[in-house]
Amino acid sequence: MTKPQQAGFTLIEVLLAITITAAVMLTVGTTFHVMLNARDVVDDLAESTEAGPRILNLIERDLRGLWTYNVHNNAVFRGRDADVGGHDADKMDFLTTTDAVGFVIDTDNMPRKPTVNEVGYWFKPNPRFREVFELWRREDPMVDDDVTTQGTFQLVHDRVKSFKITYYRTLGHEAEALNEWDSSVEDALPKRIKIEFTIERRRSSRNVVSDVEIDDLEGAEKTYVRHIVFDRGHDQILAANMARMPVLPIEPEVANQGPVGPAGSGGAAGAAMAGGPAGAGGRGGANQMTQTIGAQGKGQGQAGQGQRGQAGPAGTGARGGQPPQGLPPGFDPGALFGRGAGSGAGPGGLFGGR
Repeated sequence: MTKPQQAGFTLIEVLLAITITAAVMLTVGTTFHVMLNARDVVDDLAESTEAGPRILNLIERDLRGLWTYNVHNNAVFRGRDADVGGHDADKMDFLTTTDAVGFVIDTDNMPRKPTVNEVGYWFKPNPRFREVFELWRREDPMVDDDVTTQGTFQLVHDRVKSFKITYYRTLGHEAEALNEWDSSVEDALPKRIKIEFTIERRRSSRNVVSDVEIDDLEGAEKTYVRHIVFDRGHDQILAANMARMPVLPIEPEVANQGPVGPAGSGGAAGAAMAGGPAGAGGRGGANQMTQTIGAQGKGQGQAGQGQRGQAGPAGTGARGGQPPQGLPPGFDPGALFGRGAGSGAGPGGLFGGR
């Protein structure tokens, strides 16, 4: 009788299975690693591409809100030529109406956002990378005589290679380029400001893609340029007797029904406009329109005869008479606002009847 044979794998089969499994895992791992690196490269390129326009939009928004009214010695704008480690790193400070990031405490111990702030753009060395520096936005809601001091700082970007600001008194290619500008000395704002800066692409720790491949897609450094031109009305805005003060819009008036005056001797009562109380003797309520249309005076009317007296916003008798001063010839306010009911001929309706 023969012994049954035991089933199993040979050493060669086991080694072959291990080799195939290792090759598959290596392929999957390599593909996954390359995908992660590619994602990092895309994120780095997207961050550097978005950072440039974001910085320019932030600076332009602050400059568009430049505050110029009633400032001692016209110290509203100061641009200074500076550098960090031998690279251009110009500073700019000014007053602006941009909403503050922080709050101040008012007299009622309530947090408020001030409407005017000192804003500046400053630079300092990057503590991690020697060849780049950081861009910070300075904000000081406590406005004082010096627009270039104090305040709190917010980091805008940490990989700036250079930052150059140029000022121009006029437009055009032949305009003289200035490296600094002081509104307290010039008594004017620059007509045009050129902002040019270079930022370095952020490089993540997992990025192992060669620099050649990056350069083919987008360079490790990218330069942005924008010209900011002030409105034509800013040309003489800091000149003597030329500064403009912002004015709040006039709130529209709402005509509500007021009290009704009793009937007068010359006609029936008319409805009074809002803003004036009911008058005695048939006088309707006085309002701004009444004061504008007629000069003050009392009409002398007789009951039942419709006799017209002098124009006036209020009277004890019938109203009417000559058109008020400033209206076109032949214009009759009575025809516009109606006649009072009854025997009197004075206008009723909006201004109260007689």
